[in-house]
Amino acid sequence: MGLFSSLFGRLSLIVVMVSIMSVAALCAMTEWIVRTETQAQIERSVDTDIAGLADIYITGGADELRQRMNDRLQLQSPGDIRYYLLASPSGTAITGNVKHWPALSSENSEAGPIKLADGTEIFARVTQLNPDLKLLVGRDTTGQSALLGRIRTAFLIAGVLLVLMVFVIGYYSTRRLKNRIGAINDAFREIGAGNLTIPVPVDSRGDELDELSRHSNAMTKRLVDLIAAHRDISDHTAHELRTPLMHLDNRLVAAMRQSEDDSHIETLGRARKDIRDIIAMLDSLLDIASSRAQKGDRTGLSECNISDIAGEMADLFAESAEDLGIDFSTDIISGVRMIANPAHVQRILSNLLDNALKYTPKGGAVKLAVQPGPVITVRDNGSGIAANMREKIFERFVRIDANGAKGHGLGLALSQALAERNGLIIGCHDAQPGALFEIRPERSD
Repeated sequence: MGLFSSLFGRLSLIVVMVSIMSVAALCAMTEWIVRTETQAQIERSVDTDIAGLADIYITGGADELRQRMNDRLQLQSPGDIRYYLLASPSGTAITGNVKHWPALSSENSEAGPIKLADGTEIFARVTQLNPDLKLLVGRDTTGQSALLGRIRTAFLIAGVLLVLMVFVIGYYSTRRLKNRIGAINDAFREIGAGNLTIPVPVDSRGDELDELSRHSNAMTKRLVDLIAAHRDISDHTAHELRTPLMHLDNRLVAAMRQSEDDSHIETLGRARKDIRDIIAMLDSLLDIASSRAQKGDRTGLSECNISDIAGEMADLFAESAEDLGIDFSTDIISGVRMIANPAHVQRILSNLLDNALKYTPKGGAVKLAVQPGPVITVRDNGSGIAANMREKIFERFVRIDANGAKGHGLGLALSQALAERNGLIIGCHDAQPGALFEIRPERSD
């Protein structure tokens, strides 16, 4: 199973993605706050500075203003670079460290970002001191950009560390959880295979998985008890029914010996046959119930040679087919093997071959084939089976031809139950003409 095809892999990926998005959102919010606040500080500083220089001009005149601007340029620190420009109405520089007048309106005391000749970006405000003088005051925004860059770097490093930490914690947490779920699934897989003695592991953590495990174990125990009770009832019922029927059969035999009336003896013989049919039906019903109850249980199954079993059954039915005037052929690949109960396979093939010979007219053909897989087919060219009956015929007491047909309609139901007991399925298809019964494993693995 791939990493992201697992529930826990996808959960870890979701946690990592949420962590990345959370760090990115927090970084963006922090950057917006810092950018907004530092910009406001720069604007307040510029406004305060330009207001102070305007007051100096009003009180001391243009010469005093030039002197103060030069003093400030001389005393400014590297971390707090200020920009000034005192210019004529045409924009010609009179004094200051800005060479050219920007595209800002001094009449409107306009403010905004500008780029100097050397590429430096600053925030500046301009104002008109008098018709012959205009003033520019600016602050370098490089410090703001550097601060924002450090914030991004810090968040990047913190984000990477956080994602790694979340990934490591999530990986080990989901791996542990996956192991617990895997152990529960393994136990259920064994239970589904018929091994009802396997307990679902309880980790003693007292969490929801332990509660699930305890409920599962209780359910399995209840299921075992029900199956045991079902088997006890079936066995008891079979014994209680078979015993009086056998006693009745013995009494009929005694009555036949004592009777000298041929018609009486014939009637008693038919009664004995009916009793044997009832016993056979009872045995078939019990076999069906037992096989279905043991579906998936590997107990009693072993590796067997399907080719040899099919060959033996073919030899057994070849003579019957010849007596019925039916062409019986085989196509059996040697060495086809599987894990199964040989007696069950023999009984399945016996039922299918018996039905094929029963419903194939004289002069018809029946073919038994075995291919690797294994895939076993019994084909005839008789009247076939209607499409709406191809699934129903595997139900109990359902017969293909109810008018005058012998038996109780349990042969195919028993065959299907025995097949399921051995991990096989039987399907009925149209052979055009006739019917094709195919036996193959329930799953390819």
